[in-house]
Amino acid sequence: MSRPRHRTCICIILLLIAALLVAGCLTAQPAAQVPSTRAMSSLIYYTEQMPPYNYGENGTLQGISIDLLEAITEKMGNRVSRDQVHLVSWTTGYQTALTRNTTVLFTTARLPEREQAFKWVGPIYDYTNVLFSRSDREIVLSSPEDLRGYQIGVIVDDVAIQQLLDAGVDEHQFVYETDVFAIIDKLESGEIDLFCYTEVAGRYFAEKATGNAYSFSVVYTLPHLEGYYAFNRDIPDSTVQSFQQALDALKHERDAAGISRYERILGRHIPSIGLAHLNYLTEEWAPFNYEEDGDVSGISVDILEAVFRSTGVNLTRADVRIVPLADGFQAAQGNGTVLFSIVRSPEREPLYKWAGPFTKSGFVVFAHVNRNITITSPADLNQYRIGAVRATIENELLTSRGVNASNILNGANPEELLRMLENGQIDLWATGDLAGRHQILKTASDPDAYEIVSTLSENDFYFLFSRDVPDTLVNAFQQALESVRDLKDAQGVSEYERILYRYLGVGCTRQPFTDEEVENLVNTTAVALERDAPDTFRRINAGEAPYRDPGNPALFVFVYDKNSTIVAHAENILVVGINHRGKTDVTGTPFHDQITAGAEKDGTGWVDESLL
Repeated sequence: MSRPRHRTCICIILLLIAALLVAGCLTAQPAAQVPSTRAMSSLIYYTEQMPPYNYGENGTLQGISIDLLEAITEKMGNRVSRDQVHLVSWTTGYQTALTRNTTVLFTTARLPEREQAFKWVGPIYDYTNVLFSRSDREIVLSSPEDLRGYQIGVIVDDVAIQQLLDAGVDEHQFVYETDVFAIIDKLESGEIDLFCYTEVAGRYFAEKATGNAYSFSVVYTLPHLEGYYAFNRDIPDSTVQSFQQALDALKHERDAAGISRYERILGRHIPSIGLAHLNYLTEEWAPFNYEEDGDVSGISVDILEAVFRSTGVNLTRADVRIVPLADGFQAAQGNGTVLFSIVRSPEREPLYKWAGPFTKSGFVVFAHVNRNITITSPADLNQYRIGAVRATIENELLTSRGVNASNILNGANPEELLRMLENGQIDLWATGDLAGRHQILKTASDPDAYEIVSTLSENDFYFLFSRDVPDTLVNAFQQALESVRDLKDAQGVSEYERILYRYLGVGCTRQPFTDEEVENLVNTTAVALERDAPDTFRRINAGEAPYRDPGNPALFVFVYDKNSTIVAHAENILVVGINHRGKTDVTGTPFHDQITAGAEKDGTGWVDESLL
């Protein structure tokens, strides 16, 4: 009886072993062997100057690929710091990675032609090569066929060369360099017609070389590419697989906000991603920002949307929230917040980061006409109850003029304060001149019953960022804001000017200088041009005094040739080299032509432009 039982036990054990083997065959996954510390420490990393992926700034390596490398290797248990990465020219790094068996090169485009030359980890992120030209060349390229005949500056061994060859460009059109600044010099001097590079990096180097990221125009865009870490072929597969698994984990593990660490890293460097992660808040303060028919509207909101379009941010006015200003300031003390439209006061300066200015307005005090209130000095203000929106700059302006805080009554918004003024709960209302007039026209029973009795100040307005927002994003926002303000369309009008025109119409601005000062500056410039025209043009374009008044930047010089082409401009270098014949102001007046015609006919004269 025992013998059969023994055989049964053996059979059951064998069946269990077989079941485990089968289960193992069906479910086990080959795991990458974790590379040894020795294998990891033997790797040598090379990169080039190509923002925002990898670049040196103030002696420190920065960028998406640098940050990711630290995060990947930290996850693998052997963190590589940025000071272990060698910043070299692309040609040097590329040739070294091909021939030295311990090297990793990044950021490298993965092409069919390169596939067998390296082992790959990625993608890190995609990027796009573009063709830049000088703005005054007015080059128009709409198809690959249009590229023929132009001399194109390229970096030796750069992927852009293959892309251009694939587009039908003849190799004889290439002008090779190993240094980006050498190509920019040739583009500026006219030795080459076009410069091929990634758009973000190209604008970065343009700013370094010329002082303005938008000095050159993008005239053609090539197909997008994906960037990778390229490993020398002799590096073990286990090491490469571990790198890939760590990168994949960074992409898939998400925080409480649903954003992965990979996305956080991208957002620090790529405006279209990073700016989209921020919260945008504003207050009810027409005509700059206000709610109308359920939508957020106003001058500042339109400008913000223009910045979004310029930076590729997939947000609209629907992503802006109107909150009481005090709540907005409290939110901006935290993380990832943009608040507008805000006056940049000394007290606020160190607490936030700033982009602007983008417009200005006067702060004034309104009173009911029937009260016959006269304010001749700051001391007169202290005799009255003055209303102001809670936490606004108006409170600081009043107290700085000696108004006792007990005489300042706060309301939640302009509409509430106007009602308080109408009902006699306050004697005066401190607000912006345009904001107050807008509210009066909108809700006052008699809009003509109110007058301005005192001006507190004139101030510029800014977008305010919480301190945690990376400088790269704030700087990108600032540059886009400047392009919205300065870049002119075919009619010679900027998007900024059109926005102001929609809300404010056209009129004569208060001239902050005398006619005599204008005439003296013109005469001074004419004498300097006769003495040394090239140096005078250089100084004007640099915005140097006296060609741009340091005490009053609104007083500046610009110079046309006889064909209405701007040859020097002390306030907006982007328009230098652009012909303005037939171009108008926002009302359709061809004032450029009027200036040149008047100068040729009379030698001197005065032209009044319609201003916003």
